Amino acid sequence: MREDLRLHVQPQARWTKQLRRSLTAGAIVGSNTIEGYPATVDDVEALMAGEEPLETSEATRRELEAYQRAMTYIQALSDAGGEFRYEVGLLNSLHFMMQEPHPDKRPGRLRRSTVYLSSPDDALVPVYTGPDPELVPELMNELVAWLNDRGPRRAGRGAGLDGPPQPRQDPSLG
Repeated sequence: MREDLRLHVQPQARWTKQLRRSLTAGAIVGSNTIEGYPATVDDVEALMAGEEPLETSEATRRELEAYQRAMTYIQALSDAGGEFRYEVGLLNSLHFMMQEPHPDKRPGRLRRSTVYLSSPDDALVPVYTGPDPELVPELMNELVAWLNDRGPRRAGRGAGLDGPPQPRQDPSLG
């Protein structure tokens, strides 16, 4: 009986690999589109497979590859178990991986200037201004403590942060 049921109860490795690749590609497309680098899921999947995308510009390709490196690292950490702890250095590393194509954004380091979210109607009208740069180190420590004590890993899948807003640096502050 066990042999007869084996095909019905064993996960199909091929199916789960494709599902993971598609979900990862979708997440990369969504995040990069918000940042102004649109791509198709097919192009992202091609990049993930080491192939050339069909419709993606060189600038978008660099963004997608940077984001993919960060996502791959997060997936690699998913089985770390009890030894894993969030740290500011980990968040800075992920920031570096995603922002490496933009040295002017100080990848991997905490910000030293004002950031804001702009209105969809007028990019010069801020609808939200982030906390003062001097507060960022302490706020990052609070975030790390929350992630380690009560965050998504502790509360179960799907709980926790819905996703951070996408900050924009004030161009007048250099």
